[in-house]
Amino acid sequence: MLKQRGTSIAGGSYEVVRHADPKLGPYPSSLNFYIDPPPYELTLNEFETFALDRLRVLKAVETAYIRSKKEEDAAKYIQNVHDEHLHLGRNVTINRVGAQKLYEERRKDHISHFILRLAYCRTTDLRQWFIKQETALFMYRYKQEEQVERDRFLKHVQMDMSVITPEEKKNLETELRATHGLSTDELSQINFYRVQFEQVLDLVGRRQVYLHAGWAYVPEREQPTLVANAFRTHLNAALEATAKAVPQMDEDDRLVPVLNSISKQYLSKAYTPGSGGPREHVTSDDIDGLVPHFPPCMRNLHEALRHDGHLKHMGRLTYGLFLKGVGLPLEEALLFWRKSFHKMTDDQFQKGYAYNVRYNYGAEGKRTNYTPYSCMKIITSNQPGPGDHHGCPFKHFSSDNLRTLMHRYGVAESGITDIARLAREGHYQVACTKLFEVTRGQAHRQARAAAGEEGGGIIETIEHPNQWFDMSYKGAHRRQRKSTRGGPSEGSHSGEEGVTGATPMEVDR
Repeated sequence: MLKQRGTSIAGGSYEVVRHADPKLGPYPSSLNFYIDPPPYELTLNEFETFALDRLRVLKAVETAYIRSKKEEDAAKYIQNVHDEHLHLGRNVTINRVGAQKLYEERRKDHISHFILRLAYCRTTDLRQWFIKQETALFMYRYKQEEQVERDRFLKHVQMDMSVITPEEKKNLETELRATHGLSTDELSQINFYRVQFEQVLDLVGRRQVYLHAGWAYVPEREQPTLVANAFRTHLNAALEATAKAVPQMDEDDRLVPVLNSISKQYLSKAYTPGSGGPREHVTSDDIDGLVPHFPPCMRNLHEALRHDGHLKHMGRLTYGLFLKGVGLPLEEALLFWRKSFHKMTDDQFQKGYAYNVRYNYGAEGKRTNYTPYSCMKIITSNQPGPGDHHGCPFKHFSSDNLRTLMHRYGVAESGITDIARLAREGHYQVACTKLFEVTRGQAHRQARAAAGEEGGGIIETIEHPNQWFDMSYKGAHRRQRKSTRGGPSEGSHSGEEGVTGATPMEVDR
């Protein structure tokens, strides 16, 4: 039996007690306080894969709680991503799936947590984000466990949660009843924990505990909050300790580059187009008909191009690569851009612009096959200036222009308020996804259901402009096929609900 000291939720101490388990080794529970670093060897490929899988789950946790009004919706969304990338079987399944599978899942969970500690300990902002999402993930897992497993886990960490005596409860009866709206009989059936109020500031802020002389009296139904706060306190201290040790690793030319690239690889990941798009049939004449399926950033570029007959360099690059991802081949791209730049001569186009179009398709220069920009690339690089039309509307538009855009998409005032709030708080991709949900979420869910795909009430966060296009086109394609009993004809891709005509919009930022 191994004991590890820690800090208790009551301000004292607790001990992690690990009992040897011949079946599960160091992982008797799917829950983990991550006290001890993993003593395993693994390849650099495993190192990076484990980290990115966990990062995807943490991003899903963040998205779910930002966008969900109901906890059950958030839990369902998290479950879908969690089971795909970081599945953790519970002990009740051991006879069905086998101890080895549970061990491997918990080993990956253990390792991936510590890898991300290394990547997210370097700045205050990174630490705060990591602590917030890891604590939310722990809370989600804790609530999914059966009570018997929760109790077993709490025994392992021997948390110092002092239950008040019947006499103390009697003395505080009036205050406790008033705080929680309980009758005398109801109060007698509930245990209360006495903890230092600093340990439950979230409950204090919501006025869900009675405070007296620096102590908070917490009803037993809030036990998950107590455990989660202990997890948060431990992780905060552990990250600060890790941050002090990180400079010693800077000489490792294998590990540091991988750590530095983990978040970048996730945030700027390439999008792989799914099935259902028109990419094998797109010509320059099809583009106007496909515009209703474009995300706001690309639709804005298209409308500026049609209005001005020109785009500046970053606009051309961003929009050109997007159209390449939609399925516009090189020869059609040259034709599209030539017709779009209608204010110049053929000679001017060939000398000033045709080379760049061919370059983006890998037909000139280094002959690199460039991919369309992700949302994060658009949000974080090459900020738009005067006369530019590229960028993310949810980040770069003024509040008035953003409201105008949403009105043009047919969004109700309540939806505009929600989307504007998300954008104002810096959740640009979530705001974009919310717009997709409001304007075409039903068609998307119907298309997924028709294809036999799983999906909860929350649409996956849009990470790439071409992802929006594929999801929108697929939903409309299914609806048109159902109504006509055949595929949509060329040029019949418009008419998505909630999208008005392609009238240019002022882009004063």
